[in-house]
Amino acid sequence: MNTTDGHRPEPWFWECEPSECPNGPEPDDTTDEWDAWSNRHVWSPQDARVCLDTPAGDACAECSEDHGEFVPWSACRIRPRRKDKPMPERPAHQPETVQVGGLACVERECDDYVTDDGNEVPNLDTCTHLREMEICPACTAANGRPEDLPSVVAWTDCPHNTTAPAAVAAGATQDPA
Repeated sequence: MNTTDGHRPEPWFWECEPSECPNGPEPDDTTDEWDAWSNRHVWSPQDARVCLDTPAGDACAECSEDHGEFVPWSACRIRPRRKDKPMPERPAHQPETVQVGGLACVERECDDYVTDDGNEVPNLDTCTHLREMEICPACTAANGRPEDLPSVVAWTDCPHNTTAPAAVAAGATQDPA
């Protein structure tokens, strides 16, 4: 995963009181039970025991350190927000099915991608707000506005589409390439 500086996901665990710890209270350090218990606990920077059996989920290492508390990876201000799809170097005038929707949905920032406790939903490729649309990648790239998002050109509006209703009515016999 491409991250910046210390902004990366890392497992985070809760501190827990001895009465809440799934391993029970800390045994005397002269007993055999202490070795097994101490293998499941580490010291936090705040000098508290953290139980490795009480996961909180993935946290952003840098943001959590900056704030001194758990910051879910999904709430990191630097993390990558969307999965980039590489475009071919020279797009062709041919139909391509893409997903379209609001900017928050396309950048994976809508509520569908995050659980109630702030963690990213695993294995979720698309949200419920996205829909499929056939576009012409060549016309879309040619109509792009550098200061903004590109103007999407539907495949039915491509002048090289000889099967579009307007092209058929005009008697177009143009090669779609």
